[in-house]
Amino acid sequence: MAKRKKHVEHAGIVKGFAERLRDVRREKGMRQADLARAAHISESYVRTLEAARAACSIDLLDRLANALGTTPAALLPVAVPPDDLTVLREQIRRQVERIVESDDRQSLTLLSQLLARVSETTPRSSS
Repeated sequence: MAKRKKHVEHAGIVKGFAERLRDVRREKGMRQADLARAAHISESYVRTLEAARAACSIDLLDRLANALGTTPAALLPVAVPPDDLTVLREQIRRQVERIVESDDRQSLTLLSQLLARVSETTPRSSS
């Protein structure tokens, strides 16, 4: 009986990289086969990378960038937005705590006004 491959859930940056890789390749007028040949990898691996089913090494990132005539940084997404509400809540909590613990009356007043306005328009969750 053949072993089944384990599904790996990659970080959001992998999806962003996959989109950038595909976009830059297309902008350069290259086919997947062209990129594969220039980067010394298989065409199927290019498809896997562009589908975000694999994360490449830094060495391969450099080879892909060279093959595309760009920099490794140009293939990475600018920012990966938090897709998890827990992460987003924690970021907000830390930012608010920093302001609340400060002695800056103007910031505290602005935060108070902002939170009052947001709470007026935010629907209540049914817990």
